[in-house]
Amino acid sequence: MGIQVPPDSTGKVVETNSPDGATQRQVVSIGDTATAAAVAKINNATPGSSDYGVTVRTVAGQASLPMRIDPVGTTVQPVSGSINQVPATSGGLPHSFHLVSAGSTNANNVKASPGQVYGWSIFNNAVYPVYVKLYDTAGTPTAGTGVVQTIGVQAGTGRDFSLDSGIAFGTGIGLTITKGIADSDATAVLASDCVVDLFYK
Repeated sequence: MGIQVPPDSTGKVVETNSPDGATQRQVVSIGDTATAAAVAKINNATPGSSDYGVTVRTVAGQASLPMRIDPVGTTVQPVSGSINQVPATSGGLPHSFHLVSAGSTNANNVKASPGQVYGWSIFNNAVYPVYVKLYDTAGTPTAGTGVVQTIGVQAGTGRDFSLDSGIAFGTGIGLTITKGIADSDATAVLASDCVVDLFYK
């Protein structure tokens, strides 16, 4: 027993059900009422009750297709094709730091206040490994002192990384690039040895 929006010419309806004949449950059925055997319920209102939730009935001959309700709420039609994401024109990370290495340790102050690093893209153009090192500092870092993160990149390869929650830097964000892996290393790389893009806010 239920309340139905009048069907269209093909018999498709939107309805709510009253299983006990008295209390109107919050159940929505979508599809052709002639295919009640194909009903699938999603129950979330009362533990142990199969009368609550959302009921989806497929349209005869189109059982594999999802359904949609037109904005006026009177017609149910199958959805075909794929769902396309619409590119956003706002939002996203507000900052990125871009650096092609010079013949030095490339000490840079990326951000002079607290921030978060969300990822990086690094390519090593050298014939030896390079090490991009990050510092929690509001000023220009000194290579070999205060390293908090080291990103090693083998010769002729790239490193790409992203993290939704970000890596917190409580004071600021600094960066150097060296030839040695040790935190204390301050060996300069050569010009154009690598390119670094750091994504932060």
